[in-house]
Amino acid sequence: MNLKQQMDCLFDPRSVAVIGASNDMMKWGFNIFNILLTRGGREIYAINRNGNEVQGQKAYRSISEVPGPVDVAVITVPFQDVPAAMEDCVSKGVKAGVIISGGLAETGAEGASVERKAVEIARRGGMRFIGPNCMGNFNAFTNFQTVPYMPPLRKGPLSLIAQSGNTSQSIVYLAHEVGLGFSKYVSSGNEADLHLADFLEYFAQDENTRVILAYVEGLRDSKRFFELAREITTKKPVVILKAGRTAAGTRAVMSHTASLAGADTIADAAFKQCGVIRVDEVSELVDVALALLGQPLPRGKRVGVLSTAGGAAVMAADALMRQGLELPALSPATMEKLNSIFSRRWSRGNPIDNGGDPFDYESLWVLMEDENIDSALIYGAAGIERNAVSAWIEIPAAFRDAVDQWIDMTEECELTDVEKLIELTKKYRKPAVYCNLATANQKQGELYKKLEGNHFVPFLTPERAARVLAHLVRYSEYLGIARG
Repeated sequence: MNLKQQMDCLFDPRSVAVIGASNDMMKWGFNIFNILLTRGGREIYAINRNGNEVQGQKAYRSISEVPGPVDVAVITVPFQDVPAAMEDCVSKGVKAGVIISGGLAETGAEGASVERKAVEIARRGGMRFIGPNCMGNFNAFTNFQTVPYMPPLRKGPLSLIAQSGNTSQSIVYLAHEVGLGFSKYVSSGNEADLHLADFLEYFAQDENTRVILAYVEGLRDSKRFFELAREITTKKPVVILKAGRTAAGTRAVMSHTASLAGADTIADAAFKQCGVIRVDEVSELVDVALALLGQPLPRGKRVGVLSTAGGAAVMAADALMRQGLELPALSPATMEKLNSIFSRRWSRGNPIDNGGDPFDYESLWVLMEDENIDSALIYGAAGIERNAVSAWIEIPAAFRDAVDQWIDMTEECELTDVEKLIELTKKYRKPAVYCNLATANQKQGELYKKLEGNHFVPFLTPERAARVLAHLVRYSEYLGIARG
């Protein structure tokens, strides 16, 4: 089988066996077997050396006793038992495996020796595997999942490769919070066999994946990775959080997944040359993914800031300049139009502080039309009425109906305005990012659902919005869209 066929087997098997399936809720063998049973849609076999019934299902003492063929084996046994489990899999003709078990190369010489034996056995039997020391994988479009402790799977355009299981959980949860879904996910662990470049190549061919995300600690085959990335990034964005920037971080990487972190400055330069978007934080990884899905790529560095708060305008200006972006002068035509819209308190320049008046979308249309502007950062819109109400300790009973009507009316108007903004971003090829703190009250509204469905969810701070715009600009420059 070629790589794609092997990966298809791992991400959409017809039959799965869990070696180490358990009735003990504290064990991985319980959670993974439970997930597979709950998902259904394929043959699921429990392998337990005691031969006991597992979660109401017949259990087999060895995978060799399973009556039918097994495409994938999920191995959750203690590390010293992994080679024997692999021998059984090879004898059975299992095509692929997911080795959850830890305590191998990441722990020292003894574990490394056991890991090498597992690899030798797999090579001899033509078996490919994920891990060891991993959390599993999923395919949201085929309802296949071996990784526990995740939010409900939401189908979507992201795919994630992660060399850390717990970090990948954080990424998936944060993405879920802003309405993003996934096509595929893999926790690659120690990468004794299949590694980052293999999954990158596979996800690049996935028609359901529009953006590839990765948490990386080290590269097993850096030459192949960068060759693939250079080809893939012209078609799909690749966004990477690369850990191990510092000496302390590099030491931690070795003890975590036995990866060689390599010189960070070299990696940074290589990422830039092949178009990989490198970020520094988990939240930034999700922020950039959100913008890549919801916004066009800008044609330049010039940003227009529109704010209902003076402090936010100042912070946005500082953040944009620190990111190497520009705040150009507004055109004379724009100035004239804004003078007719705002009171005399407005700032009469970029960033635009409207003087504390309620947000007026007419001013945003003017900004989007300005030929001096390549993108917009907006503070003080996108459902702030619901935010304001949530801040009131108690609404007098006599005013509750009036307040509810006011919220519904303003939200209905803003829904129309948001639709127009989305159209204008496409028409002018200018990204426009919102920035405000979305409260639980705001998230209940129809407007937030509209924003979420179009990947337009507001960023929490001007600094985060500025970082996102800078990444869009640099990626646009790489593709030859933006002016360098």
